[in-house]
Parts: sequence; C-alpha cells; structure tokens
Amino acid sequence: MHTTNYINTFIAVADDCPASSAEIPVMKGGKATAATLQFEMIKKNPYKYDSDSILFNVYASKNELTKSELKKEREKFFS
Repeated sequence: MHTTNYINTFIAVADDCPASSAEIPVMKGGKATAATLQFEMIKKNPYKYDSDSILFNVYASKNELTKSELKKEREKFFS
C-alpha cells in the first residue's frame, strides 16, 4: 500500500514562495473545501493524525462514504 506519511522529515517553505504570511483556508459557496477540512482536523487534534489519515478522512467526508465502506475504500485510495 502506498503512503503519504513523512517520517523524520523537516518540511520548510520554499525560498521562492510568494506568500508573506499564512492564511486560514475559507469555505467556498457555503461548502468546506478540502483545505478547510484538513485545517480543521489538524487544528482540533494536533499530532493525532498522520498524513494518510487526514487525506483519506477528507476524501471519505467529501464522498459521503458510509462506515461499512471505509476499509475497502481506504485500500483502493492508497493502491
């Protein structure tokens, strides 16, 4: 199974990044974006989730997966 997790890795902002400060992601059209959902998960649960869990949980939420579908869909998602 593929993974998106980084272990013992420092991730820094690129030297050529044009942003001068961070911004909290906003909803668009009254709906939460993937960035909004990811930000809220991390903000409410610091250090609880790994990258795989955050990406898959957002995918599951956006696609309205049922609890019984989660295991099979997670395997497909990371295949």
